[in-house]
Amino acid sequence: MLEIDVDLSDEKWQVLEKSDWDYDKSVKKVRQLVVNWKNISIEIMRELYIARQKLSAQGRRTDLQLSYKSNKVSWNQYLDDVGLNYHNVRRWLQKYDFDKNELVVDTPSLPKEVEGEDYLPTEHKCPNCGYEY
Repeated sequence: MLEIDVDLSDEKWQVLEKSDWDYDKSVKKVRQLVVNWKNISIEIMRELYIARQKLSAQGRRTDLQLSYKSNKVSWNQYLDDVGLNYHNVRRWLQKYDFDKNELVVDTPSLPKEVEGEDYLPTEHKCPNCGYEY
């Protein structure tokens, strides 16, 4: 078992011990923060999706108004400018439905249940006794 050595005389612990903390108030506060976070997340996904669509078109971009003097902008440059990793954003956008403006929850596909004699066909057999597994 993992043992954690905590010095309760530490100043940080004394501050935590003295502070008034209410479970119900904390739940209410964090719940509101989570709702705000989810809404902001959807806004971010929508903006990233639109930016990707605009910047992924091939060719020289003359239809965009740029705040700096550069004719070459790309999706990768945009992600660098906002401080996001390409692979993370790609994964995020795979889970975003632009038309419904919501995140899509992946449900893992489970194997289909075999009806009947509770027998699953297999190609594996024990070489000694012939037991199928």
